[in-house]
Amino acid sequence: MTIQIAPLAALLLAVGIAVGITVFRYTARAQGAGGRGDLGAAIASGVTVAMLLATLLTPGFGEPPAAPATSTNAPRAVTPAP
Repeated sequence: MTIQIAPLAALLLAVGIAVGITVFRYTARAQGAGGRGDLGAAIASGVTVAMLLATLLTPGFGEPPAAPATSTNAPRAVTPAP
């Protein structure tokens, strides 16, 4: 089974992961050599950046495409010209 991911979704995922890793490493350095990074802040910042980019770059991201307008072939009432 093949799972297809849209290129924009893959880009958003990659950017979110990169931001999360960067925040985790920054918080690990800020707490000292023995301290660990703040995993909660890293996940929250990665998800926030990905969602903001999705909102700004694609209005309607994640929504199914709109159905095409259906046309009816019902006959119309014709009024005679005066």
